[in-house]
Amino acid sequence: MRISYILIAVFFVWCIISSQWYLFGVKGLLIDPAHFSPHETTMGIVEVLVMLLVTVLIGFGIAWYLRQTSIDEKSANINAGRMERAELLKRIQESEGQAERMELKLARSQQTFKADFQTLEAEKEKLKSEVELEKREALRSGEELQALRPKVQLADVELGRIAFQMKQLENQLAETKEGNEKLASQLEVARTAKSVRKEPVFSDFIAGQQLAGAEIAEKHKDDLKHISGIGPVIEKKLNGLGIYTFRQISEFTPQIIDHVTSSIKFFPARIGRDNWIGQAAALARHRK
Repeated sequence: MRISYILIAVFFVWCIISSQWYLFGVKGLLIDPAHFSPHETTMGIVEVLVMLLVTVLIGFGIAWYLRQTSIDEKSANINAGRMERAELLKRIQESEGQAERMELKLARSQQTFKADFQTLEAEKEKLKSEVELEKREALRSGEELQALRPKVQLADVELGRIAFQMKQLENQLAETKEGNEKLASQLEVARTAKSVRKEPVFSDFIAGQQLAGAEIAEKHKDDLKHISGIGPVIEKKLNGLGIYTFRQISEFTPQIIDHVTSSIKFFPARIGRDNWIGQAAALARHRK
């Protein structure tokens, strides 16, 4: 504001100096009253005023134009600012809406996370209890396994022994089967040849006929003590019944076994338990 006043004062001073220069320097008016001309002075003053008025109007127009240009620029800036402000307000509103939606989404996510976390904690506790239970079960199973290990070892030993016995029984069964086959073939040969038997058959013994020891030659007698279960005493009793050879014992029938058992009066079922028939058959085959 102070600069405006200074500029106005400078303008008035310039106007006075310019008018004085125009009146006295250009127009040639005289200050002397004797040569004063009212008409020329009036016309000079009017011309000065017109020039000043034109100058003022031109200055005013220039000032108005410059000010209007500034005003238009400012108005354009204001309008642009308003538009930017409106756009900014719109963006702020959209951001606030997005923020509200994000807050709602975050709240739902927090609730979901809390529920999931509680579920996971429950599952964690459940798994922990299951792991503890499995550990106890594994420990108990290990203890039971340690307790069963000696039994398993004993069972393995027993199985080995049973397998060995079964192998022996299979061998004995094979030998017995082989002996039976040979006996069957010999019996078939004996039946077809209808040869006279050198040794008495036990059918005669069962019929009550006493077999005399003289009927069997000395070279046909066998050492019956080679059969497991027959000692000197039992051998003597068997000889007393007319039984001298392995072949006779191998041909024992159930009736003969009952008769011999009741005659020599030893432990019942000993003939079958000690397998006299099988042993006698095997010894008879080796004797041949």
